Amino acid sequence: MKWGIAGYGDIVTRRVLPALHALGEEPAVLWGRDPGRAARTAERHGVARACADPAELLSGVDAVYVATPVVGHVPLARTVLDAGLPVLVEKPLAGARADGGALDVAGRCAGVAYYRRLAPAVRRLREELDDWTPDHVEVRFRCPFAPGPDDPMRWRTDPALSGGGVLADAGSHRVDLLIHLFGRPYELTARLGHRFPQGAERRAELTLRWRPGPTAHCTVEWGEGPPVDRLRLTGGGRTVTLDPLDSGRVEGLAGRGGEPLDLPPAANPHQPLLADFAAAVAGGGAPVCPLDEACLVDDVIAAAEASTAAGGGRIRLTD
Repeated sequence: MKWGIAGYGDIVTRRVLPALHALGEEPAVLWGRDPGRAARTAERHGVARACADPAELLSGVDAVYVATPVVGHVPLARTVLDAGLPVLVEKPLAGARADGGALDVAGRCAGVAYYRRLAPAVRRLREELDDWTPDHVEVRFRCPFAPGPDDPMRWRTDPALSGGGVLADAGSHRVDLLIHLFGRPYELTARLGHRFPQGAERRAELTLRWRPGPTAHCTVEWGEGPPVDRLRLTGGGRTVTLDPLDSGRVEGLAGRGGEPLDLPPAANPHQPLLADFAAAVAGGGAPVCPLDEACLVDDVIAAAEASTAAGGGRIRLTD
């Protein structure tokens, strides 16, 4: 399958293009806002050609991967879908931006890159939840992020480009996992704060509730201190923990000999993601995270902003 790639950042060069090559897929054309950088990236990473006009992404390809700053996700995805092509979009779809759901899939294959759904540990946990409903879930994430004026990642501190702050960036993956495990929450309260001058929050605290189902307390932050990335579920006298989340180590589900399960993810998590999407396109099925499910993450991010504006008030997400 021939791919058009929109974007040339770290995700593209370190994950997407190596994954496509490993899978025997063909990255045929690459577009980015800086034509010179796009051309250099294409030459360095085995892409057949670079283009200066995003419309050229649609010529001679079978699918498009959109990996621009968040502000470009929905407009580019709409262009691809209007051309009748499948599209896989980086996360979040739009974050707290108002145009998050304004896409007409109309039977075409469209997904968002919430690749942790394919992690073996997450799949095993989801199987466990067929027979067990926890009462409480804890999500805890912390890592440093303080870009200077010349840092190429500084755009992530401006919600007009990034769709939000740490919640849209790192938190969106964790919110998606909760939706993947438990479905759409009915209510949340949130407080977002410690904002960059451009407006993106450094810290987000959310409480999500399902009925029936658990209550999840989530804290995600760009801050000082030891890195943390933990998912913990408790209820019925049991505790199951993925810590660190991406390690594949699952405590509370015994493996051989009673030891914690060790289910490591792929070295490049975009490889199973792209394999899943290519299979969905070929077989006419749905990708692991269809666009409509990814919109639920954007609903949570927008509701968290609304709750914060209301002083931490309750926001209903379902009728």
